[in-house]
This record gives sequence, C-alpha cells and structure tokens, in this order.
Amino acid sequence: MRLGWSPWADAEVISLMAKQLIETHLDWPVERVLADIGIQYASVARGDLDLMLMAWLPLTHEDYWKRVRERVLDLGPMYSGRLGWVVPDYVDSNIVNSITDLRQPSVAARFKNQVQGIDPGSGLNQLSQVALKDYGLADMRLVASSSAAMTAVLDQAIRDQRWVIVTSWTPHWMFARYKLRFLEDPQRAFGGTEWIHAIARQDLSAIAPSVTDFLTRFRIPDSELAEILLQAHQGTAQAAVDSYLQRHPERVRYWVSGEIDPR
Repeated sequence: MRLGWSPWADAEVISLMAKQLIETHLDWPVERVLADIGIQYASVARGDLDLMLMAWLPLTHEDYWKRVRERVLDLGPMYSGRLGWVVPDYVDSNIVNSITDLRQPSVAARFKNQVQGIDPGSGLNQLSQVALKDYGLADMRLVASSSAAMTAVLDQAIRDQRWVIVTSWTPHWMFARYKLRFLEDPQRAFGGTEWIHAIARQDLSAIAPSVTDFLTRFRIPDSELAEILLQAHQGTAQAAVDSYLQRHPERVRYWVSGEIDPR
C-alpha cells in the first residue's frame, strides 16, 4: 500500500502513525511516498497512490480538491488546522485582540511595526502580505525568514516578555510549549479553521475495507497532536509516535477495530 506524505512536521508523524498501525494491526505493508501535495492529489485520483493524509479542506486545498473530488474517496477529518498571526498570551487582549487593532499606530508600535514571517515563498507569507493590504496596515512590515527563525524570535521575545507577532499555524509544537493565541481575523484573510482529511483511491474500500474503516475512525485531539509534535521536535518523530501509541492502547484498539473497552 502506497501512502503519500509531505515534508511537514504533522504529516510526518501522522503518516508514521498510520503506517505503523496499518502494518501491525491490519497486515498491510505500507510504503511512505514523499511527494508534492499537488502530485499526491493527482496520484490518488489515478490510483498511483492508495492514500494521502494531508488534504486541507475546505479552503486551503480547494483548487486541488475540485479537480479530483469525483475520483477519490474522502475518509473524513483526522484533526483541525489554522493559519494566521499569533501573539503570546501575555499580550493584553483588551488592547489587541484582532488584526484590525493593529491599525492604531500606538498598538503597532508595541510590536515595532512588524510581523515575523517564515519562508518568503510560503503560502502563509503570501496570505500575510494580503492581510497587510486587506486591513490597511501600511505601517506594518512583514519580515520574511524561515520557520526556525520565526520560532527563535518568538522564544526570545517570550523570554524577554516583549510583544511580538509571528505568522504560524496549527498543528505546531510551539502551541504545546508556549501559551499563545491567534489574533482574530474578521476579514478571513487566512480562511478560518480547516480540517485535515484522509483521502483514498476510489476503490480502496473494496480492496482493503479494514484500512478505510480504520481511517474513518482515526481522530487525534489537536492538543495531543501538538504534544506529539513537541516531542518529535525535541527528539525524533518515530520516538514520539511510539510513545503516544503506547500511552493510548484503548484509543488504538478503537481505531483499528471499532471496539470500545466496556470497562
């Protein structure tokens, strides 16, 4: 069985977890195939891939989904995701709770008139540029860098108890390490809450019903996924997955069999 995955932290742990459970409990060998997200959609629709676990719906991957939705099997969401601008929780919500509040020069100045971004070509940075225009934040500047630089800037600001805005997303390990919140986005420049779905080739439910049944039950609470990602960041993704599965035997049992422990 060929399972597509993307080089994203959540995709790595989710694909490793699914592979381990499918092989161990459902007796299907699994090959993880690293591929661009657009290639994954097309490959599942053609049957070259059996599964992909990174379909951000309904908005982030809307264009990809429209092209393949009649030729794939949607097995439902596994967890939720969100993109946007994030501040430490100690930033006074009475002063700044929404991106709109940054229109006030005195508020923008508390953040040194800048938003700490990630990679220049990332979708999140592109959406952030749109947000600057949509909200009329002519005096605010987006600082492009990298995901690692963004978290380093956030960490240092929190150590110093300084006000800072970073571009980020959930699921991400930083939400397990720090107390953070998203700034409200009334114009929905970042699209709101998304759901990350498992997608299968159309005939997989006939070929491997135990696998598709498993994935329809495969749900991870967002807070627990953030903890897994933090452990993976501090160690390895495989070790974080192993630890989680060992600590949740009843959930694993339900995922793979549909049985609930009556105790």
